[in-house]
Amino acid sequence: MEHTFPLLQLPENAIIIVLENLRLGQLFELSLLSSKCKNLVVSLSLRVRVAYITISRKISLIVYTDTSVLVLHFYNNLNDQNVALPADITLPADAFLSLEKQIIQSTTFNFSDWLNYIRTVFCFKKPPSVYFREGCERFEVQYLKEAIGNVDVLYVANEVTGVYNKEVLKRFIAPNSMSLGRNLFDETCEVQKFFIQNFERVEFNDVYSLDDMLLLNSEKVKFYRPTTQKQINQFLHHWIRGSNRRLQRMSLSIGDTDLVRREVLLKGINFVDVAEEEQLEICRNHGIDSNNLVQIRRKDGTPAVIAVNERRPFLNVHFVVLY
Repeated sequence: MEHTFPLLQLPENAIIIVLENLRLGQLFELSLLSSKCKNLVVSLSLRVRVAYITISRKISLIVYTDTSVLVLHFYNNLNDQNVALPADITLPADAFLSLEKQIIQSTTFNFSDWLNYIRTVFCFKKPPSVYFREGCERFEVQYLKEAIGNVDVLYVANEVTGVYNKEVLKRFIAPNSMSLGRNLFDETCEVQKFFIQNFERVEFNDVYSLDDMLLLNSEKVKFYRPTTQKQINQFLHHWIRGSNRRLQRMSLSIGDTDLVRREVLLKGINFVDVAEEEQLEICRNHGIDSNNLVQIRRKDGTPAVIAVNERRPFLNVHFVVLY
């Protein structure tokens, strides 16, 4: 026998107390029952801290507040024989509440409508982080862009096909942060156009040259493919002479740790070892795990530290400018 609770018959202040103890998914379901329920949920003034949209063979939306999380899936027909066929996101779509294991059926809401509804109910104003993964090709990029709008972080996995990948970069322009799983550009000048953009953060998981490094116009950079200590040394010489003035931090790695030598990595560079107490403070402030830091200076006096730690088969190198 199922028991019911006359929630809406309580005084409004008592209703609010009950709602404040519900999970985000429960509040989402409740808001769909009536205009009154929706207004009650809106009155909680819940602020979305961060939102992630993952596009693969389905579309997943994960929304975080300070106290709870909402996980929704759309086009979640993984057992359907048509899963590999194109999906039209302009048509109505059911929403699957992952944590509550509930399906909310809809004959009117498409993905864009669901997204706008959540933005209204949960004060979701900041652009989301969007991740394109394997299988995303079944969704039309133009319609995704129209539904999602501006993005904060754009990530494209290396499994995404080249043609689709380029379409994503064409439509989703000017994110704050960008991550590419591979180099999909045919010409050197095209990838250099990518590096020269002024992102807050950029990540790149493919081969890169010294010229690519010198074109970087982002504040924070992470390269996943290992490079050589000679190339890092050459970059440091250029930085000392005044290159990459927006750069605040760069993380990269060297492949053959057995051949790494300090005298090669820092050849021709004036440096000083960082005192132990200062090392601890720098590592804590910048999330670095290292007990081997040296400091160098640019010609204008700007200091930077180079921190290394070994994570076989790689030697991680962190370059941090101390503004």
